[in-house]
Amino acid sequence: MPVPFKASLITPESIVLEAQVNAAQIPAFDGQVGILVNRAPLLAKLGTGILRLDTAGPSGGPGETRRFLVSGGYAQMKGDELTILTTEAIPAGQISPEMIAGEQAKLAAIQGTDQKSMDQRQALQARISAMHMAQS
Repeated sequence: MPVPFKASLITPESIVLEAQVNAAQIPAFDGQVGILVNRAPLLAKLGTGILRLDTAGPSGGPGETRRFLVSGGYAQMKGDELTILTTEAIPAGQISPEMIAGEQAKLAAIQGTDQKSMDQRQALQARISAMHMAQS
């Protein structure tokens, strides 16, 4: 049976989730990182993507899988505690086709070929892609 560890998901507005989890998968800026109990210390910069937390059930066994769209921030694993600080954390179940359409409209509205416009387009494309993944 897996040994759970504490995970905290925090935005500037609130503590979104504090739970015992058996595993976590975080969207680091350079790829996905899996985390289990007794992991070596870690400090990772987050990108835009899906955060997956496999919660522990009442007896420490499997619980439910919670998924969130996160954008930017940091994750730290120290001891047996994972802390995720992010600018936003939207539960996957709250992502609707209308939200995705709104983001696609923002993407289509970006004009210009300067670096700032290109960076904005790239960030929105990553966000839209993550939103689609959250729905599947």
